[in-house]
Amino acid sequence: MEETRPGEVEKLISNVERAVKKSLEDAQREGMEKGIEKGIEKGMEKGIQAVARQMLAEGYDIDSILRCTGLSKEEIEKLKE
Repeated sequence: MEETRPGEVEKLISNVERAVKKSLEDAQREGMEKGIEKGIEKGMEKGIQAVARQMLAEGYDIDSILRCTGLSKEEIEKLKE
């Protein structure tokens, strides 16, 4: 078995630390991106629901609301409650 020099061990440890740090940073960045995407989706859903509620309040028929918002009839019915 070969003997490892202290400098080589330190270099290996340093390389491993860098790799772990980069992996953690990549995972964090990916998690943030997914979180932002989910937040945008939720915001858009809430906005569409608000428009549908307003249309219901103004007396629009369900077919018009379906066409304008893309919501299903069931989703619109829930908003009436």
